[in-house]
Amino acid sequence: MKTVTYVTILGAVVLATSASIVKNCAKSKTHLLDEENDVNISNCPKNKCSLKRNTDTVVEIKLKPKRDFKELNSDIQGILLDVPIPFLGYYGTSACPHIYDAEGKNMVGCPLKAGETYIYRNSFKILPVYPTVSLVVHWGLGDSDDDVVCFEVPAKIKA
Repeated sequence: MKTVTYVTILGAVVLATSASIVKNCAKSKTHLLDEENDVNISNCPKNKCSLKRNTDTVVEIKLKPKRDFKELNSDIQGILLDVPIPFLGYYGTSACPHIYDAEGKNMVGCPLKAGETYIYRNSFKILPVYPTVSLVVHWGLGDSDDDVVCFEVPAKIKA
């Protein structure tokens, strides 16, 4: 039992301390709070993310909206040869069930208040039908007017 607890805590610490290097979206007016610590993606060290098919990837993002948001939707796409391809099951879905308080302990959902800090935490499956390719993952959260956050990160899908 102690071993399971230790491994779980160690995994959480590794995820929390290994921030992923991402770039703000070029067409978005929003910027990350602190580019070094705002985004943590499992299997995504300081360079290219390695996304293995048949696994789950955990994404954790620190958010601090500049205005109130009643609803928050996901814009999650893979960009391959400059062509955006929506991640099925994630693109266009509500992000509200994945919004936590600033400590990441309590789910708070939507609405989001301007100036408050939140944590978005979600996992997504790397499906076996995804081709083994290099691509850019585009991750945006917002509404029809603008984004709370938007970033892109290079990745490689592996068998």
